[in-house]
Order: sequence, then C-alpha cells, then structure tokens
Amino acid sequence: MQEQREAHEEILNRLNRRLRTLSQCNSTFFQAESEQELLQSICDILAAGGEFRLAWIGYCENDVEKTVRPVARAGDGLDYLERVKISWGEAETGQGPAGIAVRTGKACWVDDIRTDPRFSPWRVAALARGYASCIAVPLIAYGKPRGAVDLHGTLNLYSAQCNAFDENTIEYYTGLATSVTYAVTALRGHLAEDLTYGVMALRASAERQRAQDALLAAQAELARATRFTAMGQMAASIAHDINQPLAAIVANGNAGLRWLANTTPDLDEARAALQRIVNEGHRASQVIGSIRAMFKKGDQEKAALDANELIREVLALLDGEIHTQRVSVHTELIEQLPRVLGNRVQLQQVILNLITNAVEALGSVTNRARVLRVKSKLHESGGVLITVEDSGPGIDPKDIDRIFEAFFTTKSHGMGMGLSICRSIIEAHTGRLWVSPGIHHGSILHVVLPTSELGAE
Repeated sequence: MQEQREAHEEILNRLNRRLRTLSQCNSTFFQAESEQELLQSICDILAAGGEFRLAWIGYCENDVEKTVRPVARAGDGLDYLERVKISWGEAETGQGPAGIAVRTGKACWVDDIRTDPRFSPWRVAALARGYASCIAVPLIAYGKPRGAVDLHGTLNLYSAQCNAFDENTIEYYTGLATSVTYAVTALRGHLAEDLTYGVMALRASAERQRAQDALLAAQAELARATRFTAMGQMAASIAHDINQPLAAIVANGNAGLRWLANTTPDLDEARAALQRIVNEGHRASQVIGSIRAMFKKGDQEKAALDANELIREVLALLDGEIHTQRVSVHTELIEQLPRVLGNRVQLQQVILNLITNAVEALGSVTNRARVLRVKSKLHESGGVLITVEDSGPGIDPKDIDRIFEAFFTTKSHGMGMGLSICRSIIEAHTGRLWVSPGIHHGSILHVVLPTSELGAE
C-alpha cells in the first residue's frame, strides 16, 4: 500500500510540474517580443521544471548535410550539442528522433538510449551526460504563399529516466510544440507585416483556446490521480464497508443451516435467512460498484442525479475514516429535492474532497466535540444547495480568499490542488462553490448546483 501511495504521489507531483510549466509557457507566448527570446524561454522553462536534463530546439538547414541546427538550449550537458551531428536527411545522422520527426511530421521517441539501434551514433555522448531516453516533436508550419516552409524544426527533450514518455506525456508535449509553432508563426507575421492586431487576435483566439484545452485536460488527469491517492487513504473505510455485509452473510448462512438441521426443519426461518443473505449480497455489490465508479476514468456524461444519494454514497465510503477520527456526523437532507444535472463521478469527487477536508480539520480538535454537518436544501436561485460544515479550527481570514487558488495549501503535506479542482468541476457544471466562517467554530463550504430542469432550459 505504501508503494502504491508513493506511486500516486509521484503522479501528482509530475502533473503539478506540468501545470506550472504550462502556465509559464503560456505567459511566454504572450510576452515574448522576439522569436529567439521565445525559443530560449521555452527551453529554460522545460529544463527548470525538473522533468528533463536537456531541452533544445533545432531548425532545419537546407545545406548538403541537411543539418538540424540548435537555436535554443537549456539544461545539463549543453556541450553535447556541440559534439554531435544531427540531420533531417536520409543519412545515418538523420535516423534519430529529430530526423524522423521532421520527415514524418510526428513525434518520435527513444525509450532506452542504451539499447535502441536508432540512437547508436550519439549513444556514448548521451550516456556520458546522463541521458536515458528522449523525444523529438516536430515544429512545422507552412506559409500560405506558394506553400513555402516558414518553420521547419523540432523540440527535443532528454530525460534521465528510461521509458519517460508514455501516451499522456507524448500528447502533452505534442500540444505544447503546436503552441510554440503558432507563437513563432505569429511573431514572424508581426515582423513581416506589422500586423499587431492580427497577432493579438491569433493569440487571443487559437492559442488561448488551445492553452485552455490543454489546461483542462491536465486538470482532469490530476483530478483522476487525486482520486487514486484518496483510495489509499480510504482503504480502511472500504474494508469496513465490505466486511459488514460479508459478516452478515456468514451469520445468516449459519442461522439458515441451523434451522435446516432441526429434526423438523423450519423452512420459513431458513427462507428468511436466505433472503437476508441475498439482501446483504446486493448491499456488498452496491458498495463495490460505488468504489469502482469513484475511480473510473473517462466517463464525462451528465445525467439527472439525486444530490442526497451522492452525499450518502460518499459518507458511506468514508465511514471508516470518520469513525477512526471520532467524528459525529449530522445530516439534514431535505427529501423530494429536484435532481441536479451533472457527472456522477466528478460530483462525488467534489463532495468527497470537501468532507475529507472537514474530517482532517477536525483531527486537531481536542477541547470540544468533533462535529460534521452535511445539509441539502433548495437554493433561492432554483438550484440545490449542499453545505459541509465542521467544528474545526476554521480558516485564517487572510487565507479565506486564496484557498481555491491552484497550488495554495495550508497543509504541510498538501498539494494545493484539491479545492481548485473542485471549483473548476462545479463551475464546469455552471454551479458555484464558496466558503464562509462557521457560526461558532470551523468553516462552511457551500455548493450550488443547477437542477436538471434548469439545465434543460
């Protein structure tokens, strides 16, 4: 379990680094005043992010050897680029990732520099500088007049780890390379035609939309990784929830056997015991189904959902942890509420995060009762209001406006992404999430979700 938790934490750390990198690169796209400044800044950001030992960008020359000339570089072992020859032609020096990426227009990567025959011309120099795997992503753009090549090059990244480029990583850096291509094209158009308005429009539409899509994809992946990390923390709760129906099944099974073993079998009692076994089996199946749904990837469809049912499912899943922390739970769930329109897994993730935060906050309380209140009712907007209130120490007033910011955390072990992701999910559902101080102690998290009737209008 410890190894699994460490693996999940590493996923979170990697995604955190990529979010920071994406944010910094987006700023560079808007602020860079020259092509060279843009390219060097991108390399500096990628090398400083901690994921790669070397980042460089090469442009293709039309000389006899078809050289790929480095125009920006950053990281460790910069002399490597001075000692090797890289081509985009058909010769041996063009059979590496950079040459293949340029010729095919697709990303090319080497999982293990030590063994991949395509990398043999550069293997000794690469291994001497600690490079274990690498990827080249094409930077290619075609100008409108007569199809002339405006940009012809590659973004190249070298990692100290073998097999560093999985499907998500390749997709992420392919998207980043596309953004770099757009930014370079925009800068060249500005210099050539002095169309400031045109450049700003390009950045404000195509590039901004692409950056936003990439950020949303990264947040979705990070939310999924967060759910896996939470799974490790909830192992005791899951065992508790599964063991209860299993224990009941065993007890009812033994009772049924005793009724049947009588000299005159009591068939009615035996039949009742069997029915209880069936009921407990269904209960165990529902628990397992809820757990699988919480950690399932991909399904983004929205449906009409019972908010009270979502709350009860999460409280059941966290029952073991709540019991361990000696927290008293009070629910005030108004029945017959209209259904909310949303994605079940995502809304479960939000409620789970809010309740988990409240339970953690209550862990430090020693001088009063540890009380968690979860309520639901109809909001004045016509939507459904869910509140999670705790009797914990509360939130420092100076931090109350910052707790939804990405990477801001008051926990020594926190990543600062949970509440930020929750707000993104709720806003994607056209709802609202905010916090207020508790009446006497602690804090209150408020979630308003539109009903299925409002969503259909």
